[in-house]
Amino acid sequence: MERYINIRQVLDDLLHHPLLQDLTFERAVNYSVEFIRIVGCPRVFEEKTAPIKIENYRGKLPCDFHRMIQVRTCACGRTTTFRYSTDSFHMSDDKHCNLPDLTYKIQGQVIFTSIKDGEIEIAYEAISVDEEGYPLIPENSSFVRALELYIKKECFTILFDLGKITPQVYNNTLQQYSWAVGQAQNELVKPSIDQMEAITNMWHSLIPRVSEHRTGFVNEGTREIWKEH
Repeated sequence: MERYINIRQVLDDLLHHPLLQDLTFERAVNYSVEFIRIVGCPRVFEEKTAPIKIENYRGKLPCDFHRMIQVRTCACGRTTTFRYSTDSFHMSDDKHCNLPDLTYKIQGQVIFTSIKDGEIEIAYEAISVDEEGYPLIPENSSFVRALELYIKKECFTILFDLGKITPQVYNNTLQQYSWAVGQAQNELVKPSIDQMEAITNMWHSLIPRVSEHRTGFVNEGTREIWKEH
């Protein structure tokens, strides 16, 4: 579980810069959400699960939804996973005849399923927010540095277009941001020791685990043990 800090800490640091005195909290939040989506590293997001009520083949996704991990449903004590639909007519009114699998598609903040009514559970990536709904930032020095430079770059782009800063100042900020965001992405994709153990077990598997999707990949990172008879 990643540790997070409040976006206000980043804003307080930025407001010390004399050219960023007009930066508002709302603009800083918008820039932060943009940057989180641009970086896109899994460790930036929080993994969550949520039940969703399906009515007339559709349900509303959570407000903090970023990307789907998996979808499942439980009926008669049996858990069944969905796959993403490849059906060109998934959105048609008569798409649900003789479907072999449970499927879904996402449009905007709505999930469309192949079941008409019921309840599903989704596992998804979410942007972490505080009790007021503002984004939380991973407590990682490389990420915070890159975020500050992204916000600075966006503000300086406006100032540069208005002729209020020199090309040298603007280009220096762009260069600093390019280095910082690369370092942040490398830092955030580096697996921990425990994550490496799961990855190693997957790589050393001799028998392909082709059915892991339907079990939620619960055994994907376990060690394969051979028994001699």
